[in-house]
Amino acid sequence: MPNVMNSRASFWMVGVTAVVMAAGLMVLFQQPAEVKTAPAQATPPKAVVTTQPPATELPPRFDLLSDPGPPSSKLPKQSKPPLQDPAARAALKLVGVDTAAEQIWLEAINNPNLPKQERSDLIEDLNEEGFSNRKQPTRADLPIIGARLKLIERLMPEAVDETNLDAFGEARKDLINLRAKLGQ
Repeated sequence: MPNVMNSRASFWMVGVTAVVMAAGLMVLFQQPAEVKTAPAQATPPKAVVTTQPPATELPPRFDLLSDPGPPSSKLPKQSKPPLQDPAARAALKLVGVDTAAEQIWLEAINNPNLPKQERSDLIEDLNEEGFSNRKQPTRADLPIIGARLKLIERLMPEAVDETNLDAFGEARKDLINLRAKLGQ
């Protein structure tokens, strides 16, 4: 029983604190602001009408409200951090087609100062970027798929770390499935 009493008392204190803070804010915002007098105008001033609801009081049986329980441990989803090597992301679209772009991409995936997730994405997204239609590659994209598979086969044994090795494996699997889906 002490736990129920403590949680009710805590809940009650939070409610009282919220009401006191709300009342204080209402008093603060209802004080007239310092007004500078302006030269007389030809038009009369307009009345200001506010639509603030009146302050509410505590419910008569505040102790009957349910305990909200502990706060949620879920944190809001965070967006991805900005790319540290946007040029490599742009070059990814031309891997298997352009040797200069491929060199930029290679330097990025082997750069130990680049975050692991960014390096992994640069490798794993070989099955998504640079095709004629990103959502639905066509048979016209088969040469790019083949070139990328050869590149992965060449680079995989020399992967700089487990992150790259795992990403090469994932990209290889996805490209093989994509090639099979396109009928070759």
